[in-house]
Amino acid sequence: MLRIPALCAVFALAPMASALELKASSVYQSGFALGTEIVAVQASSMRVIVSNSVEGLVDILRLDPSAGLQRIARHTLMGQDAGEITAVAFHPSEDIFAVCVRDSDGLKNGRVEFRSATDGTLLKRLEVGIWPDSLAFSPAGDFVVVANEGEGYVREGEGFRSGAGSISVIDLREGLAQAKQRLIAMPDLAGVAGTTQDEHKRLLERAIDGEELKIPFGTSAEHIEPEYVAFSPDGTRAYVSLQENNAIAVVDVLQGELHKVFGLGTVRHAADVLDDGRYEPNAELFALREPDALAVSADGRYLISADEGDSDPKIAKTKAGLPSGGGRTISVFDSASGELLGDTGSQLDDMAAKAGVYPDQRSPNKGSEPEGVVSFDAFGKRLAIASLERADALALIDLDQPAQPRVLHVVGVGEGAGAGNLAPEGLAHVEHQGRHFLVTGLEKSGNVALFELIK
Repeated sequence: MLRIPALCAVFALAPMASALELKASSVYQSGFALGTEIVAVQASSMRVIVSNSVEGLVDILRLDPSAGLQRIARHTLMGQDAGEITAVAFHPSEDIFAVCVRDSDGLKNGRVEFRSATDGTLLKRLEVGIWPDSLAFSPAGDFVVVANEGEGYVREGEGFRSGAGSISVIDLREGLAQAKQRLIAMPDLAGVAGTTQDEHKRLLERAIDGEELKIPFGTSAEHIEPEYVAFSPDGTRAYVSLQENNAIAVVDVLQGELHKVFGLGTVRHAADVLDDGRYEPNAELFALREPDALAVSADGRYLISADEGDSDPKIAKTKAGLPSGGGRTISVFDSASGELLGDTGSQLDDMAAKAGVYPDQRSPNKGSEPEGVVSFDAFGKRLAIASLERADALALIDLDQPAQPRVLHVVGVGEGAGAGNLAPEGLAHVEHQGRHFLVTGLEKSGNVALFELIK
């Protein structure tokens, strides 16, 4: 990243104050020090499910608008060496939840388990692809789509080998007992515009035999890592982020086929890239977007990505101009064509700094780090909310003009926000009797925070 004269004064481009505000409502304390990561809400019952990958369990909470979050059940699912819970989802109407479980051997297929939300009873188990990392029920509950990240690596000779990423489509139309899984293989992305290519010289940080190593990767199926699943409102399309590949896969759910993959290109905007104890966005960030979570607008027209980042460029003395990893943005795309409409530029970090939660120690490496995102309509506006993992904060974003998304408000998710000790990850929205609630799992604190959007 090149240091340049200030592109703008700090906050000069910050949007005007908004009448909308995210207000902290309550905090659920799990009793564990960490691990509360993925959350999902069943609107019909106002129940929340939260996974704890460290403890191998899920908690079922009641979201009471007047009393906050209260645990009503705890289900321990994983025994020693039985694998790891990586994601959880609630059926939209039935007393069923689904969990992704990766095998303890990172190169073996994982599974999806369907269980009773009331007592945790195992109802159905299906083998899926390698290292399942995210899943979602369709709006009608008749399909589940799973992102199989294939992230595990092992040494092989002087190099490394990884399992191939894939996408599973689980058909529930004939009932849970007759559920069927169809595995969609990933294509080689060489030459696909806007995706990560060999010339980008990317490295991933991965743990191998207890050692953190930088692993080179390319465009083959072995190096494609599906990350997160979001459905279109009508349930006919599923969008899957390919984070490290800087792409989104579009799945035809009814046919159980890959419809297309489109690349997300790069961002250029003002950024702070120095860890010096102050926020000064006087450099230009040039980076691949590399989104984690995705959301679809309520009308289905727009696809929204949280551009967290994951890879780093392999810098060599003879090479220059390689993009960084992570756009530090929320980006908006046309859901049909994949065309980029706009992004938030430096606004997430600008507003985090204004709120006093900007993590300057992360300036050289992905900034506030947007991870989760949801989108919904409220109070006559099209909105998105993003979780900022390293800023320990939530960002409220106005999407009424998709080509110019505006960050309206950033708020810390708890005491000490900005130090990176809370880490909001999973994020879910639910509307109840005209009120809008946001639930986020705080992975590094063991807590779950509840917010309400108020006007």
